[in-house]
Amino acid sequence: MRSRRKLWPAALVAVLAVGCGGSMEADVSGAGGPQDYGTTKQMVIDILHSPEGRKAIEEMAKDPQFRQQIAISEADVAKAVENTLQTRKSQSFLTEQAKDPKFAAALAKAVQPELIQLQKQLMKDPEYQKDLLVLLKSPDFTKNVQQLLQTPEMRGQIMKIMTEALQTPSFRMQFEDALKNAVAESIQAAGGKQQGGGQGQGGQGQSGQGQGGQEQGGQEQGG
Repeated sequence: MRSRRKLWPAALVAVLAVGCGGSMEADVSGAGGPQDYGTTKQMVIDILHSPEGRKAIEEMAKDPQFRQQIAISEADVAKAVENTLQTRKSQSFLTEQAKDPKFAAALAKAVQPELIQLQKQLMKDPEYQKDLLVLLKSPDFTKNVQQLLQTPEMRGQIMKIMTEALQTPSFRMQFEDALKNAVAESIQAAGGKQQGGGQGQGGQGQSGQGQGGQEQGGQEQGG
């Protein structure tokens, strides 16, 4: 059944070719015999590209019975798509289409479940983990991430994520606790510096008093 479905385009072209060839033989039978293959082939191509030929094919494609006969299996469609995607022309086309935000979003949404599953499987692969660590530690990757974080779009996205996260009670409590701890540590560090500075000044004052006492004692002895 599948082989019959695959052969219908060739059979259609063959029927057209035989019909055209037969008619031409009837017309030129008295002028040198049947037409050669190249002439017949070019004639069939011209007919298929003509408005009449296209209209005939469109009308045949609209016939439910004809469409049912030419229906192909999902495996055949998948194989055809796979072969098409492997060509350079298709890859160039996909590269250009991927620059369109709408197309990229639709494609990402369509393949998102498969990509998530693939990513989960790759994360369990030791070789993939090793390569990923090498990539994350590379200077070029770090530089690109830093440049990306400095863009207005990325900063706006980060602000949006933080705003949404702060609306969650559990995250808000964690954020407030972390903020309180940071403020307390900052105050404690500032108090320690001030205390150390006061002790230093006190020591200098005591030193000055000692020197003053020594000078006064010397003057008394001299008198």
